[in-house]
Amino acid sequence: MNQFEAGPSQPAASDSLFPGFPSLDIDRLIKVVRKRLWLAAAVAFAFVLLAIGYVLTATKIYQSSAVIYVDPKNEGAAFDGLKGANQASWQTLDALKSMAEGIRNGSVILRVIDKLDLRNDPGFLKPREGGYSDSELVILVSERVNAELRRGTRLIDVNVKDKSPERAQKMTAAFIQEFQNLISEQNLASATKSQETLQRQAEGQLKRVLAAEDRLQEFRIRHADVALDDDKDFVSKKLTDLDKQLVDASSETLMKKAEYEQYKRVPKEEIERVLEIGQIGTQDHIQKLLLQRNQKRAEFSRVEIQYKPGHKTYDDTRYDLEGLEEQIKIVAQSVGDSIENAYDRAKEHEEQLRLSVQEQKKKLLEVDGIRKEFRTLKGSVDSAYATYQNLLNRINDTDVTLGVDETVIRIFSEPLVPSKPVSPKKKLTVAIAGILGSMIGMALVIGLGLLDRTMNSRSQVESTLGLSVLAEIPRAFDREWDLKDSVFVTRDPSSMVSEGFRSLRTSLSAHSPRSVMVTSASPGEGKSFCSANLAVLQANMGYRTLLVDADFCKPRMAEIFVDPLRGKAKEGSLVEQNLCQETIFKDLFLLSCGRYTSNTGEPMNGELFAKMLREAYQSFDCIIIDTSPLNVVSDGLTYSRHADAVVLVVKAGETKADSARRAMRELQRMRANLAGTVLNGSSEVNQDQLAYVEGTTRALPMNHRGMPAASHSS
Repeated sequence: MNQFEAGPSQPAASDSLFPGFPSLDIDRLIKVVRKRLWLAAAVAFAFVLLAIGYVLTATKIYQSSAVIYVDPKNEGAAFDGLKGANQASWQTLDALKSMAEGIRNGSVILRVIDKLDLRNDPGFLKPREGGYSDSELVILVSERVNAELRRGTRLIDVNVKDKSPERAQKMTAAFIQEFQNLISEQNLASATKSQETLQRQAEGQLKRVLAAEDRLQEFRIRHADVALDDDKDFVSKKLTDLDKQLVDASSETLMKKAEYEQYKRVPKEEIERVLEIGQIGTQDHIQKLLLQRNQKRAEFSRVEIQYKPGHKTYDDTRYDLEGLEEQIKIVAQSVGDSIENAYDRAKEHEEQLRLSVQEQKKKLLEVDGIRKEFRTLKGSVDSAYATYQNLLNRINDTDVTLGVDETVIRIFSEPLVPSKPVSPKKKLTVAIAGILGSMIGMALVIGLGLLDRTMNSRSQVESTLGLSVLAEIPRAFDREWDLKDSVFVTRDPSSMVSEGFRSLRTSLSAHSPRSVMVTSASPGEGKSFCSANLAVLQANMGYRTLLVDADFCKPRMAEIFVDPLRGKAKEGSLVEQNLCQETIFKDLFLLSCGRYTSNTGEPMNGELFAKMLREAYQSFDCIIIDTSPLNVVSDGLTYSRHADAVVLVVKAGETKADSARRAMRELQRMRANLAGTVLNGSSEVNQDQLAYVEGTTRALPMNHRGMPAASHSS
């Protein structure tokens, strides 16, 4: 006979990454953080109190500030080029940063200490036997001084911190003054060294000038026959003229050669063609002779027409023409001879000119070498003299000591006596302490929440154990309570606690059990509370229900259900083994197995328990079994395999994950029919469900048992 309705299915098992800890529940962690915000606030408040105490008791530190300007001008420009004698230039960014660091160097610090007599000032240094060394003083004071270059400017901020505002102001002024003095001393030393260097260089340079002039004079005497002071381009011009003459001669020779070769190619019978070579035919006497010949030829042509040979006119004209022809041949032959002679003369002239040019070039190159050596010697004299003159000008025109007392540092803002301390910074210190305390407090709260090994929510239980949560029973009591007042299904049927037990009954229906064993991992987790309410709920539904009290160590069910008129709960008659008794609730019977069996002195074994269940099935509709905690006493494990369904009770906020896992593994080892878990004492309450359940229950009529009629349909 199935006494339970449909319920949820079993969730998948999940292994925890951290054995002994439940799976992380973000929602619960947020609730834990909200609940323990007071702890974070307390930690933050403690930090703030500590910060306030520190601010009130800490030594007040005052800071005096000044601003200086660095002049980029190099006052020692007169000494440029002299090794080790030029002053520093403060134009580059690196130089400015170096100056800012130089303000707080050891030399300046010791100067300030000596100037203000800080070694003997007990307010500045605690007296110590043997005093302080210079290195210790430098370290102590350097921690109080800061010099920083402002970005994009030539301004340097100088800050000095001290317990005394007046001393801080004096130290700031002393740092600037002593740094100025240090730079002035360095400039003076550099100027003195520069003056000595200039004088030594001038003396040495004068010796070099005189030596160069002597060498030049000796060279003049040795080459007195050469015009050494002439234009330095004379030789090159002369060489150019000689080369031009040689080129002209070569061109003339080539031209004569061409005419001569043309002359040689003319046949003797055509000797008059020589007159056509070059410009010969353009000469006047030749042109006249050729003109006469041509005219005579024309005349003879006419005479041949008019007269016959033998005629006097014919013969005279012919003789004249022949004479002119012969004359032209003679002239042509003489012209050819002149062409040949001209070619021979041109070749001879070119050869002679070439020899002459070579000779002249040798002489010119010798002269040019002498003049170059002369110019080199003269340049050495001029250069040495110019350097010497420059040194004289720098010595005569520059007063070396002028301006050495001037410094590149200009005070832009004078140091003042501070009126307020800069340390400790009250508001900032308290604010940081509050923020840091809040962060540490929140970290502490979150850490406590993460380190909590107990299970608190449905999701944690299901993901940690891999078992369904059959029902969540809200927290029923906020203080120590008596088991007699725990039957909520009759005492307060409209409460969420009662609704939780109705949900448990509904969820168990999936397993169709006639017997349900309710157990827990450890004592105090509410197994008896759940067993009693589930049994009463079943009896109120009209089912004959047997509640078996199988907790041999602490049998407590008689306290609730046995009529006090029949005896006290702790008397043996009420807890006698195998004694089934009526209770104060209709249809509910109690069977207390007793502490020990009467004949062996040992708890009831599994076979007797199974026999008792078989007998009970014949007389009751359902059986609810309350056993001892599994991790404390092993009795429940012995009986678990005989029950149709086993319910493991988990107390929210008290049951640890490893304890529940161990109990679950033991039940699984015994092959018990583990139906799921009950999350008892849950603090998560659905407000909508609460309003609906309580409102609906109050509106329902009461049945003959004095309970809401709705309880029958749960």
